[in-house]
Amino acid sequence: MNPNEAEYFRSIGRLEGQVAALVSTTSDMKAKIDSIDVRLDTLDRMANRWKGGFAVILGIGAFIGFVIDHALKWITQR
Repeated sequence: MNPNEAEYFRSIGRLEGQVAALVSTTSDMKAKIDSIDVRLDTLDRMANRWKGGFAVILGIGAFIGFVIDHALKWITQR
């Protein structure tokens, strides 16, 4: 076996390792996406059940978050 063949096989081995890592990462991402889909389905069912109340609570939460964000910015600028 000449040195070029040995380097070729080492390169293939490194590529196989990288492909295995990519497959593992892709599988983890798919599991996380499936989990997010389940959460979104649950949130959608809750929103449909509460209808207008859900929008009001969401709006109030956004407003409170906006006020707190600006209050903290105002306090930290002093």
